[in-house]
Amino acid sequence: MSVQTAIPVEEQTRRSLELSRRWAKAVLADPALLDGIPDGCDLELLPDDDPELAELNVELGLAALRRGFNVYFRHVRLSDLPD
Repeated sequence: MSVQTAIPVEEQTRRSLELSRRWAKAVLADPALLDGIPDGCDLELLPDDDPELAELNVELGLAALRRGFNVYFRHVRLSDLPD
């Protein structure tokens, strides 16, 4: 099963990198955000204001689960993350 998305790959990559950048800044400011996230898992961030990207990340996470990876889904409010 392949992941289907209406988001062009370049746009998907840009949005994913921006989300990851903001998440990393938030974690550096508050390492407690990592509490409860299993070590060594694949972390899939589900942004509250981007349903397309959230859906894509769910599909990617499910594909990783099917391949035997440990996946953790984390809902994030972009308004709570630093710019």
